[in-house]
Amino acid sequence: MPAEPSPQSSARQAEITVLAGVNGAGKSSIGGAFLRAHGAEYFNPDEAARAAMAAVSGLSQQDANAYAWQEGKRRLETAVVNGAHFAFETTLGGGTITQLLLEAAEAGAVVRIWFAGLASVDLHLRRVALRVTKGGHNIPESDIRRRWTGSHANLVRLIPHVTDLRVFDNSEERDPATGSAPEPQLVLSIEDKRLTFPDAGQVARTPAWAKPIVFAAYAHFG
Repeated sequence: MPAEPSPQSSARQAEITVLAGVNGAGKSSIGGAFLRAHGAEYFNPDEAARAAMAAVSGLSQQDANAYAWQEGKRRLETAVVNGAHFAFETTLGGGTITQLLLEAAEAGAVVRIWFAGLASVDLHLRRVALRVTKGGHNIPESDIRRRWTGSHANLVRLIPHVTDLRVFDNSEERDPATGSAPEPQLVLSIEDKRLTFPDAGQVARTPAWAKPIVFAAYAHFG
């Protein structure tokens, strides 16, 4: 259960930063790397799961993942109750975290989301498979396909309630010669509850996967 608010903290406004995207989208490399480069920390469930497996002999990947998810949920709830800052990573594929973010926004919290997406669910699958060849853990295909649909729908639900939102297309592949990663492309920006990108002339260049999200933003803020 979240901690009870102290008299000093209950009047403060929570600030929640969400690094969101389906597995393989690159949310850690886009949002997480940016935060840490600027001296900020965030809760990464993959890191928490690895730490749990290192600390508890015989702990399965599945149980470690479940622990990490519950720990992230607990920290989010506590931050909202105590008016604290909290940054965390999520696929945004399920209903629980989405509902907590909606409730946080309704309670007056500042909710900022950075969402990374790819052109197709198959590209997510390929990137996760590549990560596995480099020692990363696998994600069942059925989970990735479910999260692909759910995360987009949940982001649309959250759009009217967020303070800031950045949506990036991270579909472009690394340069095979140099291995360098291209810059992700900004496809949607909401700043202080104002739609700042794209303008009407740029909407046509929105990647197909992101168009329902951009259209939802225009329907609310445009």
